[in-house]
Amino acid sequence: MLNHIHLIASSPDMIAFVRDFKKFTSKEIQKNIIAAEPNVLKLFEMGNGRFEFWEKTNMPKMIKSEHYLIQKTNYIHANPVRKQYVKNPEDWVWSSANTEGKINVDSVV
Repeated sequence: MLNHIHLIASSPDMIAFVRDFKKFTSKEIQKNIIAAEPNVLKLFEMGNGRFEFWEKTNMPKMIKSEHYLIQKTNYIHANPVRKQYVKNPEDWVWSSANTEGKINVDSVV
């Protein structure tokens, strides 16, 4: 998506995974903005030279059944279609629905 991400992941410690994921991607997003559009960085400024790219309220939901996993996967794949970015889920280059795209899915378990 253009302004958010949907991710299905597995980790023995999802809270630590989310923390580390947000920390790493925040640094990368900041570097990218500085390189491409430095004036945009001020939109994320929190003061004291700090920037916030992720909302604090988005927390992982535990996938407890195959039905729930399939429901969430279908929702994620359909999201760019609902936003009218593409006509079909597999047309979104960053989606796991696109088998020739940028995302490699090793397993869905």
